[in-house]
Amino acid sequence: MKISKLILSFILSISLFAGVLSAQMASTEAVVANTVSVSSKEKLAQIISREDVTKRFEELGVDPQMIEARVASMTNEEASKVAFQIDTLPAGADAGMSLVGAVVFIFIVLLVTDILGVTKVFNFTKPITNN
Repeated sequence: MKISKLILSFILSISLFAGVLSAQMASTEAVVANTVSVSSKEKLAQIISREDVTKRFEELGVDPQMIEARVASMTNEEASKVAFQIDTLPAGADAGMSLVGAVVFIFIVLLVTDILGVTKVFNFTKPITNN
């Protein structure tokens, strides 16, 4: 019985490392062949063609075809600068939620310091120390 448990545990331990043992190094050529390079103009054109972006342009009173023509007339340097600026913008940042988070954090810090007896800001807390 002990031998069968030993054999079973040995087989299971080998099967756990089977995926690691078959790993291989990726060659530079294989990695470069799989990358898809999109020019800055193409990237901007893809962004402009999105439905939510065109809807926002229409809300602002801008014709999306005019924007497409402007992107097509950009130099590669200008297009790469604009694409870089778009890439570095914070995604979905909301200043209102950041403010709420800061207020909650300050409240928790003051609450903990009140409970520890360091400060006396809130009347509903009782310090754990008897000072």
